[in-house]
Amino acid sequence: MGRVDDALLTLREMPLGTERALLLAGLITTLFKINGVALVTTGQLAFHGYADTRFDQPEINFAPLTGSLPPRTVLEVMRGQIHAKGSIYEWHVGRIPVRFHNSIHIAHRELCRDVATNHGVVKLVPVEEITADYILASVYPTQDPGAHVRAHRLLFNGLVEAFDMNWPVLSSLCHRPEFRVGEELAQMRIEAKKDVDAQGKEPDHIGDTGRMPSLKQVNEEVEEVPSRLRSKSEEAASNSPYPI
Repeated sequence: MGRVDDALLTLREMPLGTERALLLAGLITTLFKINGVALVTTGQLAFHGYADTRFDQPEINFAPLTGSLPPRTVLEVMRGQIHAKGSIYEWHVGRIPVRFHNSIHIAHRELCRDVATNHGVVKLVPVEEITADYILASVYPTQDPGAHVRAHRLLFNGLVEAFDMNWPVLSSLCHRPEFRVGEELAQMRIEAKKDVDAQGKEPDHIGDTGRMPSLKQVNEEVEEVPSRLRSKSEEAASNSPYPI
């Protein structure tokens, strides 16, 4: 039995959830990297990776960060090595759907984060772009409570430094003409900070939350920090107040 088969056997013995999906994503990413294709993980798994929440019915979405997805390469990896069921862009590995997309727009590719797993490194789309998307979706064209909860969770985790949120980039994204949710970001950040304080977490280093910070103030007060993700905890995920 080869290393890939050993890894697949290990995955099958794990409970279905976020950790299993991340490990499978790491294995697939590694096999595509060997074939010269750099993949980035998008969609719900990227959110749950940053939010550190349970993903009871996980699915994995990939897009090429560089290069393209030749059909023969996809078939070679997914059918030939992973033994997945499906064809070209839609697969199932055990009970986890795996989907490939031909392209993805990422404004700040340098902010993609790497999550190390036992089967390889998973690259996630920037949390700043996911957060901006959820903030917009929470208020436009009508209010969406689910999107608000997701945006709140990401802002909360950013404030407690579960990962290094680049606040100036997030602010600039929210102020872009196609978003126009800068005020919503400021208000939601205040709400998240109140929850941080209420739970006795470490205070953030951004400034006073008694007033909405302007884009200029955020850019002046926040230094850009290296992008990294802290290790995940299955216990923290299972106890999350946001079991989305």
